[in-house]
Amino acid sequence: NLKNKPLLTGTMNATNNASLTCVQVDDVAAANANVVWFKDVGASYSLDCGTNSIISPKVFLQGPLLSPDIAGLMNDDLRVNDLIPTTSPYSDALKCENTVFNTTGNDAIVDWVWVELRDQANNTNIIEGQSALLQRDGDVVATDGSSSLIFNADSGNYYVVIKHRNHLGIMSTNTIVLSGVSLILNYTDANTPITYGTNAQTPFGMPTNTLAMWAGDVNNDGIIQYTGASPDTPNILSNVLNDAGNFLNLPTHIVNGYNTNDVDMNGASQYTGASPDSPFILQNALAHPGNFLNLSTYSIIEQLPEN
Repeated sequence: NLKNKPLLTGTMNATNNASLTCVQVDDVAAANANVVWFKDVGASYSLDCGTNSIISPKVFLQGPLLSPDIAGLMNDDLRVNDLIPTTSPYSDALKCENTVFNTTGNDAIVDWVWVELRDQANNTNIIEGQSALLQRDGDVVATDGSSSLIFNADSGNYYVVIKHRNHLGIMSTNTIVLSGVSLILNYTDANTPITYGTNAQTPFGMPTNTLAMWAGDVNNDGIIQYTGASPDTPNILSNVLNDAGNFLNLPTHIVNGYNTNDVDMNGASQYTGASPDSPFILQNALAHPGNFLNLSTYSIIEQLPEN
């Protein structure tokens, strides 16, 4: 809390502090005009910082858990191959230091995710969202690679949503009471499921009693489908055939890099061949509990409430 009446001038360095999102002042305009402040993107002046909402979600992505290097941990192949960008792929474009990706073991970073708080009275209304980093053990952390997520939204009851660029998003079944004290919210325990909707997550291919977000929504339409009206597999094929290095136009060509067509997130995308990504989508369609007729055209629909 900075008292800037009477007028405060000077320089303040508040960088490399992911936990600092709000600095309470007496006069926002004067603070912006008269204080030279080096700050992180997520920090700002306010007349009333209130009590922030702090949360520590835990979630698994099915893709990297289908091909783990260590049982029970998602693979971190994107990190190992230096493919995770330091700028989030989501709308807020948050940044992290490249050194965050030096951490190994359980806390190694798997990828970026998106976390939302939604209105308790209307679960389609997004109160606030932010990019975050996902560790191999499922912990969702701030851009410093270790801290809880701090939202500017005042303490209260919120639905909590987790999204990923090629997995189906999920939301908590009930509102969660958030405050200035970090709350652990575990979406991975099949014995105590807390996910909104029907079969919103999957145990298929996962460790015992473990749930994970469905993998394979590579065209980002909220539906996973192998063949049919809105299939995902053509995106994988198109990505492979249009790669600049695929001189012979082969469906077995491997596209290396950070892209949504890499379902198991091993850093390589392939349509057919030794390590293809398209079969993951077929296997999920056939494994879904609602696919009674075992159809390859079955659609797995994201269970997020939307307007």
